[in-house]
Amino acid sequence: MRIISVVVLLLAYAMACKQAEPALPKVALRYADTLFFKQTGTTFSINPVSKPAEAGYFKAIPLGLVMDSLSGRININESEGGIRYKIYYISTDQQTVLDSVKLVVSGIDYRDSIYTLNAATALIANPIYNADPTQPLPCADDNDDEGNDDNDCEFDEKDTDDDGDDELPGVNNDGCKVDVDNGVIDLAASFADGFLGNNPVNGTTRDFEFFYRITDVSNRSLQAITVRFYYFESRAAIPASLLAELGNRDAQARDVLLRNRDRFIQAPVVNSSLATGAAGIMRVASDISSRPKRPPIIILTGR
Repeated sequence: MRIISVVVLLLAYAMACKQAEPALPKVALRYADTLFFKQTGTTFSINPVSKPAEAGYFKAIPLGLVMDSLSGRININESEGGIRYKIYYISTDQQTVLDSVKLVVSGIDYRDSIYTLNAATALIANPIYNADPTQPLPCADDNDDEGNDDNDCEFDEKDTDDDGDDELPGVNNDGCKVDVDNGVIDLAASFADGFLGNNPVNGTTRDFEFFYRITDVSNRSLQAITVRFYYFESRAAIPASLLAELGNRDAQARDVLLRNRDRFIQAPVVNSSLATGAAGIMRVASDISSRPKRPPIIILTGR
């Protein structure tokens, strides 16, 4: 009889579930594309094409995206280019991530890295185009002898208003050796030329900002990037705080790339017995921290 009663209860439960109102379809957070190019001479902004029906607000990681937290409107021209962002739509009580989406603002970036100056390999920092290390720059040089390159990409651009006259001296003249055709930074040559001083000491640091244009959908819109360089006598001399910053940036990049990390950004388990252990992996949506990706950090060590 006990078995029959259990079967009856299960059947009744199944019928109740079948007759329940169907769940409303979830509306995804979405923009018109996942890659956007800056456009000179216009105020280029985008709005979400769709978003969850629940009340909420927008937040992005890393820092650098100029976005209205209420509407999700993004000013592409004013945002940092060359970065992949993750945009969260978060419930108003800051307890749940309702949805998230990734998008890229076109441009170049450099990988946060540590280089040893006495290494046998070439010391160069390659630009990363559109946040994809495997994607080549659309700047193939025709290598003719008449100076008529048909790629028109320009790094360390000195003619910022494109009128034929240089307005800036450029970072190459200050020792930072950026290839004007492809954006590759020759670190060994830069160091030898004294871009961090003739006799840099532990902790010497300097920022270099340069402008560039790329022949792509941006129509050679003027863009800029600042790169931060450090020098230490050895890897052991690099401060723990600086290494922690590199680690924080790596962790944030993983949060951007891996969608399934969102499932851990939910309301915490309400159970005093879980104050540690399992509850330790749970975060509320308000804990999402947006840290800077810029400037890229390049550390040079003597050994």
